[in-house]
Amino acid sequence: MSENFELAAVRRGRVADLVASRGAMTLRELCDHFGVSIATMRRDLQALDEEGRVERTHGGAMRKASVNGDLPNDQRKSVGAEEKRRIGLAAISLLDGDEVVFLDAGTTAHAVAVEAIRKPKCTYVTTSLGIARKLQSHGLTDFYLVGGSYEPINDSFAGTLAIEALRALSFDVAFICCSAIDLKARSISVASEAYSQVQKEVLATSRTKFVIADSSKFKPSAFMRTATFSQISGVITNSEASKDDLDVLRKSKLELVLA
Repeated sequence: MSENFELAAVRRGRVADLVASRGAMTLRELCDHFGVSIATMRRDLQALDEEGRVERTHGGAMRKASVNGDLPNDQRKSVGAEEKRRIGLAAISLLDGDEVVFLDAGTTAHAVAVEAIRKPKCTYVTTSLGIARKLQSHGLTDFYLVGGSYEPINDSFAGTLAIEALRALSFDVAFICCSAIDLKARSISVASEAYSQVQKEVLATSRTKFVIADSSKFKPSAFMRTATFSQISGVITNSEASKDDLDVLRKSKLELVLA
């Protein structure tokens, strides 16, 4: 028997309100909260995404972000957690084990840091407090935290001091996060002007530059463009990405790593 349309509409309104208040929720959390099946909740999220009330992700939903705003890291960690875990493992597996590696500020880079214990002889550099803490918790000591003006939205440092410090460094490999991978414009972008400048400095001094992003990031540009596809080496993303999206990346002659 089909569900009453009015009851479904009421529930969807409550789903949108809950996601907006919490920033992000997983599919399982939403199912448990509203007492509905996974199939029902997927239909709700699809409808809400089409209405522009939430942003559907792999494994859940997040508050609809404006073009110049991101959710805080602690709210984004639970979104696509399994995909990010696999991306983190794939990224660390690319390293030989003795490189100087830049880990960007972002939840996907945090997933790389979780796996850094697998390559303990690398030298890691980051602007992220959370990533520095994770490296420390692994017992790793060969890492550097670049300071500057604190950016609470992604728990990291940016600004003039950070940029001056980065200009004195060079990296074998950089793992770069982003808010959006625009397949039409063939570019990556972030929501913060300050952090866009940090990323540009890192890209300019890195030999190999991988963008690490789950497939929910394949969407129109965010506020500040960081780089075009010609300025990066490759993309590491989850294997659930659509064939059409992956074909665009392959045709752009980027190294594509699926996790």
